[in-house]
Amino acid sequence: MAEATKTLPDIFIFDSSPDDAVIRILLMGRNTCGKSSSGNLILGEKRFKRHESEVCEGQTQIRGKQVSVIDCPDLLDPDLNEEQLEKMKEQLLSGCSAGLSSVLLTVPLEKPLQNEEEILDYIECLFGPEVQKYIMILFTHGDDLEDLDQTTDEHLKPKDHEDLQRLVTECGGKSHCFSKMKKVKAQVEDLLQKIEGMMTENGGRFFIKQMKRSDSMDVLNVSFSGKSLPYPVSR
Repeated sequence: MAEATKTLPDIFIFDSSPDDAVIRILLMGRNTCGKSSSGNLILGEKRFKRHESEVCEGQTQIRGKQVSVIDCPDLLDPDLNEEQLEKMKEQLLSGCSAGLSSVLLTVPLEKPLQNEEEILDYIECLFGPEVQKYIMILFTHGDDLEDLDQTTDEHLKPKDHEDLQRLVTECGGKSHCFSKMKKVKAQVEDLLQKIEGMMTENGGRFFIKQMKRSDSMDVLNVSFSGKSLPYPVSR
């Protein structure tokens, strides 16, 4: 795709809130990373399909709490045209306007990293640097570790996995792993406990406040895989 400048209709910043009545999870990641299947695992039903062309949301009840999961397509997919990308970004910002409990960047354990670093940068540029406090790495295909009799920490220690170590470090060491060989309910409840602990540490969820663009704001073009995303910077 030819390089093009993406425009944000408004400036969005996050503001924390102690209200945690709903756990709202945003799933981000590249195609074929197990993102949609992870969302289905959390919801307990096949709500999301692979290669969705738009942002989708599903709800469920877990331990008496309402849990909402937002599945976002890979916004850095080179096959997306400008119109599709703008539509997805609008859907994403609209779906997240009610507040976010966590952003899960899904990463397959046994496959080389591709554009995960760029997706992480994209998330921060789209939502602001404070969103990093709410980003957690969600490793998929954890059943591969069962065959090797390894834990996630043991898998990340070798030098040939320094890229995965760096990704987890950038997210404050926050990670979780899904495995098909373990009980689904226990894995999901463990993930929610980590998310709730993160929310407590950060003082609640993120809520988006919408602000109109002003003349005092400049635009910083950040390039990702041949694409540019303007990120507003206050002087």
